[in-house]
Amino acid sequence: MLRLKEPKYLIDEVISACCEGITGNPSLKTRVQSAVKRFRIDEGGYRRHAQHGDLYRIVPLPGPRNKDHLVIDELFKSDFIKLYENYFVKKGKPGRIFYDALMAAANEKCPFCGGIGRPRNLDHFLPKAHFPQFTVLLANLVPSCRDCNMDGKGEGYADNEEEQLLQPYLDHDRYFNEQWVFARYTTGVANEPGVIEYFVRPPEHWEEAQKRRVKKHFNDFSLDLRFSKEAGPRLVTYLAQIHLLTQIPLELEVAKSTILQPAIDLSLFVNHWERVMCMALMSDL
Repeated sequence: MLRLKEPKYLIDEVISACCEGITGNPSLKTRVQSAVKRFRIDEGGYRRHAQHGDLYRIVPLPGPRNKDHLVIDELFKSDFIKLYENYFVKKGKPGRIFYDALMAAANEKCPFCGGIGRPRNLDHFLPKAHFPQFTVLLANLVPSCRDCNMDGKGEGYADNEEEQLLQPYLDHDRYFNEQWVFARYTTGVANEPGVIEYFVRPPEHWEEAQKRRVKKHFNDFSLDLRFSKEAGPRLVTYLAQIHLLTQIPLELEVAKSTILQPAIDLSLFVNHWERVMCMALMSDL
């Protein structure tokens, strides 16, 4: 739900750097270099599917997850895993520059949860266990926080449109530029500050599958609970500030606008939890 700029490096550059780091395994190096044309084809196909919201049409490997399938040309699944773990991720190898570039580009914000978590590693959007041909494709590697990577996403993948999570690099602009996360403020009792509850309300003009996609994304990453936890301390501060302004005295609407409108206007993106919270307070307080 947080847009990331698409990586500028092409698969040819990544493969070249990884191969530069391959020592002691000439067979793997030769087979990888020989498959560059196929890597390019797969890169183009991945981008087209992601931009049209139908990555689910890419067929995963058949059979048991632990089977070492032949994937493309003379490269097996285990070869792709070695390429990623030994020559892309490993520190000191030339391919590591791309890993570091992707992590730095996230600016300490996990895109799956809207930036509340800090990325700890790269997540394979289409998991390498089922789609090893995209193991070192940069557009398939998403900086992710631990909660999103381990608990929210795991190694699952969609087999239909409405089950797809949002692809931070290549998905349609509607998911990043139009508001679909909303909140309501429930007044507290006995001097308690109340609570902010988050929910999904996609635009009416969206297709049903598109609406279900954002609902699934919201639910899979437990964004209702995670956003509410973020909102709690900030809610107390905002309410206290508004109360102080009304003691000047200022009209409540003026006080709300003074405190909340800057947070709305300066928000990083339209579905940011704080922006949504402030909009709820503007209408419900």
